Amino acid sequence: MLVAIVDDLVVSVDNILLDDSMNTIDSMNTIESNTHAQQSYIGIIIPHYSESKSGLTKGQIAGITIGSVCFATVIVVSIVYSVHKTKKNKKCKEIRSLYYPQYLTQSVCGVYHYILVNNSTQQSNIDNLFPASFFLTSTSDFSLYSHFEYLNIGETKNIIFTVNDGNQNNGYLNVSYICKEVEVSLVTIDIIQEVTWNDVYKYSSIVRLNGVPDESTMPESDFATLNRMGNSQYRILYSENYYLKIAPNSNIWDIDLKFTSNQVLKVSVPFNLLDPIISITDIQEYKWRDLRYNALYGTGIEFTSNSSIQRPVYSFESSPFYFTPKPISGVKGKVKYFVNPMPLLFGEQNFNFYSQKEDNSFKNDFNSTFNFQITTSNPLGTPTVSLDNTTTSNFITVKFNGFSRYDFKTLTCNFKQIFDSGFIYDFPFGFINGNNDNNQMSISTPISPKSFQQSFSWNCGSSFVEVNKDFYKIVIFKAQDDVGVKYIDHIIDGVYLRFGSQNLVSGNNLNGAWEYVHDGVNLGIDTQNAVSLINELDLKTTYTPLYPFSITNPDQIMILPGIQLNNTVNYYKDLKNISFLFNNVHVTNQSVDNIMYFTFDNIENYKNLAIGFSLSEPKTLKDNNAQTDYSLKYSPNYKFAKWDESNSRFSVMFKMPANIVPGVLDWTLTFAKYNTLINTALPDKYQLNIISENIDIVGPIVTKIVKKSQSDFGTSNVGWLLTIEDEINGFLNGFVTVKGSLDSSVYNFSISPSTAVRGSGDKWKADYLISIPLQDNLNNYGCIAQDYIIVNAYLGDTFGNVNNYMAVLDNERVLSPLSIVSVVNPFYLLPYESLTLSVDSTNCSTALDTSPPTLISFTASKTNIDVGSQDRSITFNFKAQDLDSGLKNNQFPAIYLIDENLGSVECISKIESRTSTDAEYSCTVEIPVGFGYPLGFTVSVYGFINNGGYYSGYSSDLLKSMGSTAWFITTDQFSMDIPIIKSSTGITNQGGDILLQGRGFSSIDTVNIVYYDSQLVSQPITGNRYNSALVITGIKPTNQSFTVQLLNSLQPVKKSNIITITPELYFFNYTDPVPTQPPTKPPTQPPTKSPIPTNPPQKCLGNPECGGENQGVCTKNGCVCITPYYGKDCSSKLLEVIPPIINGSNPSIEIPIPGDNGGGSSTTTGGNPNLPPQIIYKSLISIVSLRELDFNGNPIKTIPLNTWSFKEINSNTSRYDTTISIEGKDEKVNVTTTMQWFSKTSSVTFAGQQLTMNPSSIKFNVDITNYPFSSALNQLQLVMSATLLSTGDNSNDDVCSSKSFGDTTNGDDSNFIKLQIDDHSVYGRFLKRAIVDDLVVSVDNVLLDDSMNTIESNTHAQQSYIGIIIPHYSESVSIDPDFSLLIDQNAASQSSENSICSKKSGLTKGQIAGIAIGAAGFATVIVVSIVYSVHKTKKNKKFAVSMSKKLGALN
Repeated sequence: MLVAIVDDLVVSVDNILLDDSMNTIDSMNTIESNTHAQQSYIGIIIPHYSESKSGLTKGQIAGITIGSVCFATVIVVSIVYSVHKTKKNKKCKEIRSLYYPQYLTQSVCGVYHYILVNNSTQQSNIDNLFPASFFLTSTSDFSLYSHFEYLNIGETKNIIFTVNDGNQNNGYLNVSYICKEVEVSLVTIDIIQEVTWNDVYKYSSIVRLNGVPDESTMPESDFATLNRMGNSQYRILYSENYYLKIAPNSNIWDIDLKFTSNQVLKVSVPFNLLDPIISITDIQEYKWRDLRYNALYGTGIEFTSNSSIQRPVYSFESSPFYFTPKPISGVKGKVKYFVNPMPLLFGEQNFNFYSQKEDNSFKNDFNSTFNFQITTSNPLGTPTVSLDNTTTSNFITVKFNGFSRYDFKTLTCNFKQIFDSGFIYDFPFGFINGNNDNNQMSISTPISPKSFQQSFSWNCGSSFVEVNKDFYKIVIFKAQDDVGVKYIDHIIDGVYLRFGSQNLVSGNNLNGAWEYVHDGVNLGIDTQNAVSLINELDLKTTYTPLYPFSITNPDQIMILPGIQLNNTVNYYKDLKNISFLFNNVHVTNQSVDNIMYFTFDNIENYKNLAIGFSLSEPKTLKDNNAQTDYSLKYSPNYKFAKWDESNSRFSVMFKMPANIVPGVLDWTLTFAKYNTLINTALPDKYQLNIISENIDIVGPIVTKIVKKSQSDFGTSNVGWLLTIEDEINGFLNGFVTVKGSLDSSVYNFSISPSTAVRGSGDKWKADYLISIPLQDNLNNYGCIAQDYIIVNAYLGDTFGNVNNYMAVLDNERVLSPLSIVSVVNPFYLLPYESLTLSVDSTNCSTALDTSPPTLISFTASKTNIDVGSQDRSITFNFKAQDLDSGLKNNQFPAIYLIDENLGSVECISKIESRTSTDAEYSCTVEIPVGFGYPLGFTVSVYGFINNGGYYSGYSSDLLKSMGSTAWFITTDQFSMDIPIIKSSTGITNQGGDILLQGRGFSSIDTVNIVYYDSQLVSQPITGNRYNSALVITGIKPTNQSFTVQLLNSLQPVKKSNIITITPELYFFNYTDPVPTQPPTKPPTQPPTKSPIPTNPPQKCLGNPECGGENQGVCTKNGCVCITPYYGKDCSSKLLEVIPPIINGSNPSIEIPIPGDNGGGSSTTTGGNPNLPPQIIYKSLISIVSLRELDFNGNPIKTIPLNTWSFKEINSNTSRYDTTISIEGKDEKVNVTTTMQWFSKTSSVTFAGQQLTMNPSSIKFNVDITNYPFSSALNQLQLVMSATLLSTGDNSNDDVCSSKSFGDTTNGDDSNFIKLQIDDHSVYGRFLKRAIVDDLVVSVDNVLLDDSMNTIESNTHAQQSYIGIIIPHYSESVSIDPDFSLLIDQNAASQSSENSICSKKSGLTKGQIAGIAIGAAGFATVIVVSIVYSVHKTKKNKKFAVSMSKKLGALN
């Protein structure tokens, strides 16, 4: 890079070679080039400037020469030296500076530094600065010079800088320079991390090179990449070429680090050999032969690994690139892997597959050749450019002919550098006429009217401040320019940063401050890349890092901040006491919330650090789009550790994904950029172990596709029938996008198991119909022949795994195509041709309508907007017409807003009304803060499609020409003091702090937080406030969403917008699964099995409906209650009690519940005669019998269930077994009941259905082995009795009881039974599904009260019999009901369902309480003893005796 002084500022200039264009040799007194003479012309391009200086001194001329040499060689920036002028010579102050070559190929050190002269007079009076230095700029107090020296390695140079002003006033400074190279013989090596595999870094190690300063030459290696971590530490990332071919089975890995050509350091790091590895099997190749960008999603290698270790290493090579296969599904010891090779060239491309052998060397298992084809399209035509420079606005319009065949490609155009950067777009943007065979394009964008002015000057400053939140820092740029700052550019680690008007927080674009939040780890410190400022004339000033840009503050340098660690930090050595809330965790079919605890020696070095935790197992890496094969690009979703002073340790909450690779769960701790600790380098005692019976970290797959014609539909529709499978997690939802090949018409389809073809299956496998209407009832024209192509698909499963397909890369992936390497194409099993459906002239014979749709009117709700206000919405209304063929239905034109920086906002319209020829549309869009400031933005509309295969659109110039005033929106207003919240960091339901990002925060002093219960908390802002960021502390724990609003207390009061924040929920209620728990993954159902029924829609009950907005929500299926409310009308509330005592003789539970009238825990008054006697309540839930039913549903055999054996699993789980004999049969039937108590809200899965278990609820799992049926037409019925009793006096008490049975409304498609006495209830849930012979099938739950011998129900007693009808089976049955305790807002009354009441109607709340622990615990008998304090008479005792006899009879 070269620099010059332009208007007293250091700016960059460009040099170009002019030999080919110079033809006036003689006039310039040139020599003739020959074998002994050569000559070249070099042009130095100087940016526009305002002022000039005449009469350069010799020192300045010499400075220009030295400056050129400086920037043409390697630069090491030194400190700014200060030279003070005095009247007498003083002894020189000596400064010694040590330098190293910047690159190992150099044999010299380049030194570039600044000298600041403290003036007693103006710079023009300074006679000389020796040695010759480059004058930069001056003020009334200072003059700034630069000086360059280069030294050979080993050379020492001493320079005395002298300055005088011609009046014998001298200043001087003595500086010594030393150029040296790293002497490897003096370097010692500490091994911080041995060679370890991690899915992020692959094989890596960490070493400390003692004696190698951080400012020394960066070493290089032929077989590794190095990350400089600071404090002389380096992470060594070994290349595949090294460990695949050079050091395969060595327990010491050696590489050479080159500092210079003469200084090479051998670094040897131990490598622990892995366990033996078993070979791979079942290799499948999937090859799509089509366009290159289709091949990105269409190729793949799939194989099964039988490795006995958790992390076998495989690699897929196409030199010089390597692709790492990723696990996607399977079970331990039989894991399926997939790799998606990238096309690196056109035509045939060879790949070699490597796997690790038993001795840790690698073998080439097989080779493969992929043929990547590409078709070419004719290029865009030559653009014509028109300029509209009216007094109110300026814009340019570029028009050109489009592709002769447009096939949905994403287009990148720079219009021959008319714009300052490339412009990426796809249909419909820019298309104004034609179809995909022949089209025209037109694009309008604003341009600054100042482009015609002749002034340009810069003044810039920069600073940053710490934000006490995670890894964030605030960076502030202050700049001014006579014509206005357009934006600020910076590129760091390949990430392109642009700060424009959206970052302007004070002043204006002529003189203002730009502010943004900088990630100090993912981006971090940057000392390599320049920061560029671009003004409205598209002129650029570039500031190189590490040199001063302001003479008033020369110590300030242009450098972006990062996280700086203390040089005594050694986290691998200091880390200790790692533990987890849960370890050896089962994650089969469930995600588990966990907490990691840890601390450090030398804890004061760490207590105030932001420490980011992240999982690094394959699923999390895939979800975070980690790129590890080409360049290490990985932005984890960090969870930040919190320091607990009372326990002297850190803790961090995280979620463990379901169905991932079993073994050790990998994680990392990040402290700073490149400073990441990986768990695989730690001892076994610090590892988190997981158990998973399944592996499923891939999204659903399309396993079959059938094209459907009009005859298949019986209508004018065509489409596809897709079979979607996800055999473990199950399909959750997705979408498919189809486009017309000629008219670019778009059809979007949302799919989920609820939209599957009826009877075709379930979420594990089902058929889905994609139907495209070729014409509708308003289309009198017919349809045109064209292909319909699936261009997009997104399929997600129930645990967040996603498969994507894109026929063409979208805008984001065009900029980063490598991001799709690990993506699995959901269509990879199928041929590419199956995604194209051809509709020929046989079915659609209508001729093309070459007259495109026309726009009749186009209006906007406003044409001027304050882009700093809170009201930034604009509504566009427009009408289009096509008199010949009519407008195509369900096609939605899009409005595009374009600013001068080519930023765009898209708004998809909606159809307000439509006839056979006309359509009216509307579109409302909120303008981003600062968008288009100060020039405004153009408006265009594209995407009108007729039924005859033609489309149209209108760029801004066309809108203007038709008389619309909405073609341009002015944005000359930009309020700076209005608070606007743009985003927030996340928060958990444990509460804590959040970081708000936005603008206008500097004057804020209050935050209003409204929680779900409408509680308003207004609290003052504490700590620092910045314009763009603000930390809010003290958020209270909550499971519900809450809102945040900022305001100031000054007049007038200014309030921000209100944002809603939803906390991430953590529930630490994991319990080990019961060993006998059946698998929840059924295989494919036989065709004869009926689908699982869903509950019918129900009317929402209650007054208010569903208990009101805080208790429930009314849906088409009935009330969906908000926890802790429950029931059909959400009027019941979950009741939490202490865990019960497990009964060791039979499945019964005793639950004490506090009474409203006091009393102790015994049935007597004890030593307090004033307390009323307590009354026993008992609820009995029992399995009465198994009954075999004939084909008419009549019982032919009844087998009582009486005797049980007991086993305690843990404090919350118990197991009961019984074996029964069937008369006339030799077979024995085993019945096992497992009973589990839940103290907190939990999520469980049964028969593929995810269920929520409430606090103080019981879940029963009942397993029945093969039953010897008398006939293949017979079925089995499990009969269960549920009884609720209280010891009240029927004649004296004023109380009601009731019972109800029906369908649930909360979406779990179950039956319920509710037994209620006064205001207490027991609620039992009976699923309509069971696992029968490893298949999920439907079951019926029926009420048997009319046929069973029930006890006499009264105001204090209710009983019901429930029968669960199980279809004929061969091997086993598993059923899973559960029960919760409720307290009701409305006591049972005469209006209650099946109610029984005393003569009076209702005692006071708490006088009578009944509780039951619910039904279907098959093979269980549960006795619930409830103790309440209720004042009663002596008759209670008699009733208690009677009740006990009845309960005994049931046993």
